[in-house]
Amino acid sequence: MSDFSPTWLALREPADVQARCVHLAEQLAQWLATRPLPAPDASLDILDLGCGTGSNLRWLAPRLRGRQAWTCLDRDPALLAALPHRTAAWARDRGLEATAEAAGLRIDWENSRWDIVPRAYDLIQGAAGLNLKAGTLVTAAALLDLVSEPWLLDLLRTAAAAGSPLLLALTYDGRAGLEPRHRLDGPVIGLVNAHQRRDKGLGPALGPSASARLAYLARTLGFTVETADSDWLLAREQTALQEALVAGWAAAATEQSAAELSPAQAAERTAVIADWRDTRLGWIGTGDSEITVGHQDALLLPP
Repeated sequence: MSDFSPTWLALREPADVQARCVHLAEQLAQWLATRPLPAPDASLDILDLGCGTGSNLRWLAPRLRGRQAWTCLDRDPALLAALPHRTAAWARDRGLEATAEAAGLRIDWENSRWDIVPRAYDLIQGAAGLNLKAGTLVTAAALLDLVSEPWLLDLLRTAAAAGSPLLLALTYDGRAGLEPRHRLDGPVIGLVNAHQRRDKGLGPALGPSASARLAYLARTLGFTVETADSDWLLAREQTALQEALVAGWAAAATEQSAAELSPAQAAERTAVIADWRDTRLGWIGTGDSEITVGHQDALLLPP
């Protein structure tokens, strides 16, 4: 999937919440507690890359301790505009005070607060433009499979120099399980995974190899790395997300076929993919479909 519309992000957020590894967030919180801030009233600086409408912030902020200063980066102004509104509504639903400010949003949480600033930033500029302060927590969700290895290595080197920990979540790893099974599931997912490796604007994407390359590169730079599965487990009643996922997979497989084959061969394969899509959508509609999508979370602690 490469749809970053507010509708898609809202559709996937419940599945993301269910999938993410709480243990790694707890490990991060414990590690941060051993590194005191410069002053008792200082905030932990947090940089959220490719923040979308703020789902990563909404999941992670309650699991960290103390005062937090979030800078949420994305290149899409529509997503950045939606972030304060969605996050304020989320906070108020939980009985928290959310106050709009000139720069963004303030949420009062127990005896502390979160200051949230959305900021336009195109990740194509690389890590140098992030201007990481020492010890800044770097986080992202559903991002790394879209970036290239040079881009990732640049980020890791910048974080290592700043002594920054990283919590990088929901990286697609190429695994997909579909029930009931269809004889074309493997070929279609194979095309999807090939499509995932195409350039998404940050160089040839790592795609399903992103988690493995992240772990390898981080360890060569001295980070301590812990990973965990964070698979989507889409139950039969999660029809809307399943439908969007299957339609997106079919579109990606069709695009990849057009890139690999002659026009005549691509047209033939497109018809086969459409039949696969329609069959799977039918199973979703009758409540017979379950889908697992493999993801990985990773916690990187600096040397």
